[in-house]
Amino acid sequence: MNLQDPDPRTSARTAPAHLVPFASAEEVRLRVARLGVEIGTWAAGVTAATGRQPLAVCLLRGGVFFFSDLLLSCPASIEPAFCRCRAYRPGENGVLADSVEMALDAPPLEGRHVLVVDDICDSGRTLAAVTRLMGEQGAAEVVSAVCVHRRRSDGVITPRWSAFEHDGPEWFAGYGMEDASHFMNYPSLYLIRPG
Repeated sequence: MNLQDPDPRTSARTAPAHLVPFASAEEVRLRVARLGVEIGTWAAGVTAATGRQPLAVCLLRGGVFFFSDLLLSCPASIEPAFCRCRAYRPGENGVLADSVEMALDAPPLEGRHVLVVDDICDSGRTLAAVTRLMGEQGAAEVVSAVCVHRRRSDGVITPRWSAFEHDGPEWFAGYGMEDASHFMNYPSLYLIRPG
């Protein structure tokens, strides 16, 4: 790639008409970078108080892009780990699975301060289940950061940090979020137009 070429992560992509722009790739990048600095203050405080760096757990699949950009923007050391989660039926927008499936791949959590990172907090069902699991495994603190917090009256958990907030019922696509498994790798955020 020539240095004069546009950055493919932020250059415009053609999205189908049913995807309504919510936030550009540049706006996503700026908000995530600011959030990374803010979380860095928390992480530095944890390290100063405990002598151990915090652990950041990415909820896969959707959280992977946000997680990577967030940790790269954080000025303090944070150890990465991963948890494969599934709360919705594959290939069906907004259709809940019967239960939240979780497969945690992380070092022992006993006494650790943990940051759970996901693409979106919708009902909060996934974040609540993961937070409960980590508490059962001895985490000293579990906090969460999401790219989008969809504020709902029936939400069961509120993330500590979010890059964006949204009050509407629309489903999201882009930056890890999907339209029936499509457009996850688009760097902008879109609302999916019903129908």
